[in-house]
Amino acid sequence: MKKIWKKASFVMMLIFTLMTFAPYTVMADTSSTTSSMPSLYQDTDGNYTVSSVEDLNKLRGDIDNGIDYCGKKIVLKNDIDISKSNVPLKSFTTNKGFNGTFDGKYYTISNYTDSKSGLFGIVDKDGIVENVRIDANVTTENPTIKSHDASEYGLIANEAGGTIARCSSTGTIKTITTGGHRVAGIVGNDDLYRLVDGENLETAGTLEDCYSNVTFDNEVNAKYSIIRSGICGQTGKKIDNCYFYGKFTGNSGGYSGDTSPIVSSTYYDMQTKVTTMANTCAYDKGVLGPIYETASGAQGYTTEDMKNKDSYTKLGFDFNNTWKIDPSINGGYPYLNTENTGTDKVATKVPVDIQVTANDKVFVPGSEPIKNIDDCLKTTATFKVISESDKDADLISKYNVTVTYSGDVFFNAPTIGDVPINIEPSKLKINYDSTEDYQFVLGKVLSSTAKLLDDGTALPTQDEEKQQIEDAKKAEDILYTKLGKKLGIAGDVPEFSWAGDKATEPGKEGNVVFLDEDWGIFSSARSGYTGIRAGYYDDWFKSIQTGLQKMKEAGITAQDVKMTEWEKLFLAITSIGYDPRDIKAYDLLDIISNKKYLDVSAQMFSHEYAIYALTSYNYLDYVPNDGNHVDKDYIEKSIHDAAKSACSGQSKDGSKVAENASSDMWTMGLQLMAPYYDANAKEGDKYYDVKQAMDYALAQISNSQTYKGSFWGGFTDNDGRFDLNNPWTNAQVYMTLGMAHVNIFDKKYIKDGKTMIDGALVQRFDVQKGTTSFNSTDYEPAQICRGLDSLVRAAEGRNSIFDCTDVKNSTVPVNNAIAALPDVDKLMSADKDKVDGVEKLYDVLSDAQKSSMKQETVDKLTTAEKKVSGSQGETKPIKITNLTKDSSFKLGDDAKVSVKAENNSGKDQDASLLVALYDEGGKFINYVCGKQMIKNGDSSILTGIMKLPEEGIYKIKAFVWDSLENMNPLSDIIDVPVQSNK
Repeated sequence: MKKIWKKASFVMMLIFTLMTFAPYTVMADTSSTTSSMPSLYQDTDGNYTVSSVEDLNKLRGDIDNGIDYCGKKIVLKNDIDISKSNVPLKSFTTNKGFNGTFDGKYYTISNYTDSKSGLFGIVDKDGIVENVRIDANVTTENPTIKSHDASEYGLIANEAGGTIARCSSTGTIKTITTGGHRVAGIVGNDDLYRLVDGENLETAGTLEDCYSNVTFDNEVNAKYSIIRSGICGQTGKKIDNCYFYGKFTGNSGGYSGDTSPIVSSTYYDMQTKVTTMANTCAYDKGVLGPIYETASGAQGYTTEDMKNKDSYTKLGFDFNNTWKIDPSINGGYPYLNTENTGTDKVATKVPVDIQVTANDKVFVPGSEPIKNIDDCLKTTATFKVISESDKDADLISKYNVTVTYSGDVFFNAPTIGDVPINIEPSKLKINYDSTEDYQFVLGKVLSSTAKLLDDGTALPTQDEEKQQIEDAKKAEDILYTKLGKKLGIAGDVPEFSWAGDKATEPGKEGNVVFLDEDWGIFSSARSGYTGIRAGYYDDWFKSIQTGLQKMKEAGITAQDVKMTEWEKLFLAITSIGYDPRDIKAYDLLDIISNKKYLDVSAQMFSHEYAIYALTSYNYLDYVPNDGNHVDKDYIEKSIHDAAKSACSGQSKDGSKVAENASSDMWTMGLQLMAPYYDANAKEGDKYYDVKQAMDYALAQISNSQTYKGSFWGGFTDNDGRFDLNNPWTNAQVYMTLGMAHVNIFDKKYIKDGKTMIDGALVQRFDVQKGTTSFNSTDYEPAQICRGLDSLVRAAEGRNSIFDCTDVKNSTVPVNNAIAALPDVDKLMSADKDKVDGVEKLYDVLSDAQKSSMKQETVDKLTTAEKKVSGSQGETKPIKITNLTKDSSFKLGDDAKVSVKAENNSGKDQDASLLVALYDEGGKFINYVCGKQMIKNGDSSILTGIMKLPEEGIYKIKAFVWDSLENMNPLSDIIDVPVQSNK
């Protein structure tokens, strides 16, 4: 899975690096109020008044006490010079918000010095702050009045979800902190987040008709220290007709674009898929210089043009009511019309929604790479005002409310099907007959789609489909061959190793990872890659066995390791025909099925991968049924839970997914239920909910397919270029479709004549030349092969990628069959066929596989064979028992084999222990013999010592003769599997 940044801001990477003030869920301050009535004086008009610092302190105290002034108006009665007050200005102490109207009447609050917040900490969704002038001399350290973990500072408000209008700021903001935060001349963040009743609520604010002449002086000489914005740190749903003519002095904040004349980050509406740009705003590039970016859409003017009325009228500034300009006032820059106080009579705001009806079109690609504003995505549309209630409908009719739009209309991506429409809400204008009673404002732009139509290219023939499958197989081989070393499937098997920190306390998960390539092993085995050398998988499994033993001896516990590491390892072992239960150092089956381990794991998809592993080869029957481990009920619930969440429009990580996008996290969330999909399921069937969810998801996957045959993950870069053929996004789609056993050549997965295999191969493979552009620096290339193999498996009707029951030459079914045999003392002659059947399964295994099995398992089969063959009752004069603990020896060291010999012959007996060495193929190599006399009824420890000639797998047969000369057998033969390592 490869992650790519979504285009939500032209400095989104910068913001995320700087601090944790991207919208994260936090608790709002909900402490109880201490008073229900405002402390401010109320005049005869019913307005509350502020005329001194004492009054400002009362207002702030009220807000801290939970009095938000909702529905009430506060009026500033005069200028306030804070430096001349007898009492100091108190800071806010909570993050409670203001929901009333504050009218500054264009009076000035001067010598403002509060470093914790601007005039208001938080202006909530119904709050209005207007006609305010602030002259500041602030030194910010770390603003603490905030709705979440952000560090925002703005002279009017730190954060706002309401309306800020006709406000201005002058003076200086000096930053001296080394902790990153964001400061702005008007509002720190106009996109407010709060956690209310357990739900994360976002309120994007409105900012209009404001200006700033603040000098931002950064005295911190450190990277990632500060982001400065002339007007607003991050926009809300609207920013209109603002300008900046201040300065940025001192040190940089350590970023490219850390000083932004208007905004540093833009708001992205997940519903409308529109970014709020500052297209109607301006700044003085004559003062700032030419280096400042304009990615927010703001217009940079020369100082001369900044003093020209025409420059602003082009941007929609209203000089009839809101703005004035005079060469002798405000240095020649525009200033606010003090005659327009805005809300002497507060008009009732009536939000109206806008319905967009766009026209369909046949998609004709333009030049690549395609951008989100290219002509090939442009269409036309009509716009209609829609009321939010019956009462509003009457008002809309009475005042002839209409909407006009001055921008362009675009399909949001070049996907073939129903495609969401993008417009610029800031270019919508609500028109209505004059009224003092009502103000009709933009509510929601209702989501809408139109069709980008297929161009009608013919579908591939059956022969072409067959060729595409063969090409997909070749592409897998090309990638495995080129990147074998990176994928851990070429050259010498590396010694198993690990890295990371142990858990901080018992019961927690550590972050230890395995440094082998489990996905490479799994993927190549499932693809049936034939380019791997004979015996490589055997050697790899041996390295895992010995490596895990070393890891255990180093004190690494099961929970020190990330759960997904165990699950990947489990799948890899299963895929190559070995059994994870034969690992002696750790009980892998217990680890991946342990609910406590899974519950505390922070790894994405750890539950899902545990289920894939447990169901990869019928392991679930061997998991303890004690309530503490994963069982069938747990898996069933997980499947049905996946079906419930599939239609939510959210991916596993909580991000929204567009209706024409298939992001990695979303498709991976479908894979758990995909194997249980039955297109013919009916209501009442066990997995009918899975059928409904998958039908919905498959329709969305089809709708996300591009004209290339690839699938769009929903991502664009900062320049608007679409990431249309992301191999990792495609691979997750392919695995999902393969696990659901869909017809990959169904016409709904063919767009403009291009299949998904076309999309997979066209960009990164040249099958004819046998080349690929994937290289060793690419993220997890084996994922590409898992995706392609999933398509091949679906087309050929084979098991899906995680269903390893098609690995026939495997120790797993042999172990299962031996475990299913009755205990030896319960075996009857009638069980002979059953035992013989298990013996045949065992005999098919390679010697390497046989030697990997636990000795007690092999002994059970051996004993069962003897019992049903009638040889169980034979009594040998000498009974021998294997005492050899080590099965792995370093090359050059002595291999020491010991047995316990019991003399049951009825007489004292000379006993010669023979230890014979055979290679992996059964060829005799060498032997040693040791002689000893054992008294009747006694036992003795007999030992044979030899050197193993070279690295490899061996089998030692140990048995007792009366002498080397007579060679009369006195005992059974026991097998001792051993191996030699460097």
